[in-house]
Amino acid sequence: MNTISGNTLFNIALRSVATLTLVAALFGCKNNLDEIARLNQPDTVPVMYAREVSISESEMGRVKYTLTAPELRRYELPEGAVIRFPLGFRVIFFDSLNPDSIRTEITAEYGINNEMAKTMEAHRNVMVTNYIKQEKLSTELLIWNQNTKRVTSDKMVTITTPDKILYGEGMEADENFNKWMIRKPRGEMYINEDQ
Repeated sequence: MNTISGNTLFNIALRSVATLTLVAALFGCKNNLDEIARLNQPDTVPVMYAREVSISESEMGRVKYTLTAPELRRYELPEGAVIRFPLGFRVIFFDSLNPDSIRTEITAEYGINNEMAKTMEAHRNVMVTNYIKQEKLSTELLIWNQNTKRVTSDKMVTITTPDKILYGEGMEADENFNKWMIRKPRGEMYINEDQ
């Protein structure tokens, strides 16, 4: 008659539980290939990350503009580098005739700068203020094409001038916002300063 001691029985039970746990772990883990492919995309991990960013460009010793942002992320993509401003940005353009004077200010909650295409996109709660002409533009999307020196949008826009408020869908302007045009005007309201 074979007898098994309590110690041996305990060791066999312990090995059985360990084996079952290992087998369950191996078969319970499945790799989601789509998720792995998504995480390995070049645009998911920035090659550069910076906080409290301030970038200026000058010409002949005069600052043309200053860009500030709480966060900057640079991605290297097959089609070129892309810089994202996930927490928004602010750009101040200075007057070339009076370098201490702010000409235009642009703010947005999200931004994308495509270095290869030479375009910059401003998304969500986009505000443009032309201090010289005392005009304001608000929209949800603006695209600045540095090649054509044009700024466009295909979203609803509101432009406030000293004497009226204009509404429309889509707009186009020169990069200084000196001349602009609403593509599909939806209405206007005159401002009565006497009231």
